[in-house]
Amino acid sequence: MEISNYLDRKVSIIMPVYNVEKYIAKSIESVLKQTYTNFELLIIIDGSPDNSKQIAETFEDSRITIYEKPNGGLSDARNFGLNKANGDYIYFIDSDDWIEPNLLESTFKFFDEDDVNVVIFGYFLDNEDLNKKLLSAQKIESENIEFVKGKDDFSLDENMINLLGYAWNKIYRTKFLRDHNIIFDKGVSLVEDILFNSKVYKSVDRLIFINDTLYHYINRPSESLIKTFHTNSFELYLKKANSMELFLNSWKISVENKNTILAKVIVSGIRYCINNLFAFKNNLSEKEKLDYIKMIINHSETQKYIRYYKAVSIYDKLYKTMISAQTSLLLYLLCKIKK
Repeated sequence: MEISNYLDRKVSIIMPVYNVEKYIAKSIESVLKQTYTNFELLIIIDGSPDNSKQIAETFEDSRITIYEKPNGGLSDARNFGLNKANGDYIYFIDSDDWIEPNLLESTFKFFDEDDVNVVIFGYFLDNEDLNKKLLSAQKIESENIEFVKGKDDFSLDENMINLLGYAWNKIYRTKFLRDHNIIFDKGVSLVEDILFNSKVYKSVDRLIFINDTLYHYINRPSESLIKTFHTNSFELYLKKANSMELFLNSWKISVENKNTILAKVIVSGIRYCINNLFAFKNNLSEKEKLDYIKMIINHSETQKYIRYYKAVSIYDKLYKTMISAQTSLLLYLLCKIKK
């Protein structure tokens, strides 16, 4: 496709903001450096109590619009942005991450055909220290590949599985989202992206993965765990798995591949929940923690899918064995020591 054919296509970039005064400037700068310039940046200040809004206001660019609303959470802020968007395409960016300057230009050429409604690209997992120094970067990417529903054998490798869930490594066609009334589920945290994308995947006829790594997801040690413990976290991950299963069932995918994907979702949920037993502001007794682990690993869905989990490292294999054997005390001790 010639560049002149799509210069008139506008992208709405939606950036929810809450307590990111340390990082928002870099995020905004990365958007303004895009080589494709026909976009609007909608900055949604979601009741943020810090100086994020003031920092955003220092950027003088006619493409930026700042909205302020009472705090409603990430899903609510994104839906707010969707309602305000005027672009032909939608892109979501987290305000504590940043993007490569060619993100928009690299993805646009794949929207040449009318039935392409979502394009999926790779990302960097950047590990930083407390001083924002980059310690390591892992590239999560796929080959250029396309799947057509009902026609192609739909098989996902490990990297492609890692690309499915997030909202920030995809460009969506606005008309498609609105025609199918696809929005984020309000009041849902932790799994809002995959619930949103499951609706997308069930409605699209083509999935396009491109071999471009364009997003930087920043992993910061001090923020890798939530500061409070939520007893419903595992239920949310089960909801995520159920939503993923509905999507996979609508495509031509082998039972083996489906079980591998769902096992990965379940185990990631187990890890998240058990790790957060040791989060700050956690006043659970030792018995309550042990009972919680027992509830998770004894759950029917856990035992159904753990056999399909592909453990690689020695720690992973030990973790899998303890879950399979339902040895809650040993698993608790293992995670407590590793903490």
